[in-house]
Amino acid sequence: PPSYPVKVRVSYQKLLKCFVLNELHHRPPKAQKKKHLFRSLAATKFFQSTELDWAEAGLQVCKQGYNMLNLLIHRKNLNYLHLDYNFNLKPVKTLTTKERKKSRFGNAFHLCREILRLTKLVVDANIQFRLGNVDAFQLADGLQYIFSHVGQLTGMYRYKYRLMRQIRMCKDLKHLIYYRFNTGPVGKGPGCGFWAPMWRVWLFFLRGIVPLLERWLGNLLARQFEGRHSKGVAKTVTKQRVESHFDLELRAAVMHDLIDAMP
Repeated sequence: PPSYPVKVRVSYQKLLKCFVLNELHHRPPKAQKKKHLFRSLAATKFFQSTELDWAEAGLQVCKQGYNMLNLLIHRKNLNYLHLDYNFNLKPVKTLTTKERKKSRFGNAFHLCREILRLTKLVVDANIQFRLGNVDAFQLADGLQYIFSHVGQLTGMYRYKYRLMRQIRMCKDLKHLIYYRFNTGPVGKGPGCGFWAPMWRVWLFFLRGIVPLLERWLGNLLARQFEGRHSKGVAKTVTKQRVESHFDLELRAAVMHDLIDAMP
């Protein structure tokens, strides 16, 4: 549509392009046997089932995630790093170079932290709604804001840069929705509680990131429990080592002879 402003037009084209690409690569779904995760889990003796409210489940996720990250931090004895409940990792004091070097974490830890942070934001919005501090419209606005500004609210893209695609897609959706919504008598309002498309983008992102995180966290935990593999490897004998050994042996032999010669 030529009457649209440029940024909305560009957003439109991008989203359309994405949609068309997906449609082109879409194969008709294969018929598969229905597998029920919960039933197969319930069949084993490790799992029990319980009824939980969604908000409570969200709080549990945040709490357990917080404990998990804290365990990793304390596993490395980094008591000068503090992880607050919004999953910001902050040093307590000015760190020495050695401490800074020790307190570096890999992408697995940080990506987990940022995903938990996004979860925390969403859960917090819902909790505020439950407490009656905001009404449903404000909740919807807040969710829409969170999902369309993931790049500002969290630093997720630092650890997996491919995420920029999702962020841009949400931005395009935001342009479209706002252009259609903030027209006529509404004007530029505080926001628009239309969060489902953005939520969809992030849901698919989380579904896709799961295997990657599984691999990363698997490696991380294996390293935490077993130590690095390079520890067990014997030093290779280089020319320099051979010669220095020879010198040492020679010295030892000379000393030995001298001591023998002493009456």
